[in-house]
Amino acid sequence: MTAITVFGTKPQDAIFLPPQPFAVRLNCQAGQVALSEDEFLSTSLEISIIKVARYFGDLGKTKQVEWLQIFFVVSPTCKVLPANTVCVSYIKTRSLSQFAQTITRLMENGEPAEGIFILSFQSHQNTQGQPYKSVKFDWRERKTAVEKKQLELIAAFMQNQPALADTNGTRDMVCIDGMTVTEVQQMVSAVKE
Repeated sequence: MTAITVFGTKPQDAIFLPPQPFAVRLNCQAGQVALSEDEFLSTSLEISIIKVARYFGDLGKTKQVEWLQIFFVVSPTCKVLPANTVCVSYIKTRSLSQFAQTITRLMENGEPAEGIFILSFQSHQNTQGQPYKSVKFDWRERKTAVEKKQLELIAAFMQNQPALADTNGTRDMVCIDGMTVTEVQQMVSAVKE
């Protein structure tokens, strides 16, 4: 039998980082986890967050706003995305504020990344009475042996200090991690002019 290797195979019992992280859209207009404008997967998702970074700029039709880039691995029970594979998503505005509040509250009891985040969509109305959704982040402790084993896989993966980057998603953005509030405000003002 002849073997062929073009793309390779996913490692077993390890976290997989593809050449481009698996892009997952958190579509607030539809209130769905999606792969594209019309390929919807679910209204909720359980994930392990492995890295976050703040950016400012353009993504899709949304221009000149602050974004939070979230690298994650789906929980072992997820059947709609590849298991133990590094994924990336972006949130903005109300979703970003709600996420920051959740993290701040959780930090009182230890490292939030050791648990599992439950993403869902929450309904709101804007000042004109138009409905929209934001991403809601709930959290729970890992319960099962499989979930605890995944945390060990994630810890081993992160010890190797993987280069977690999404050049597609951030091509029209600037990373603002490490910038002071004044530096960010100056940059935003310069862009608006």
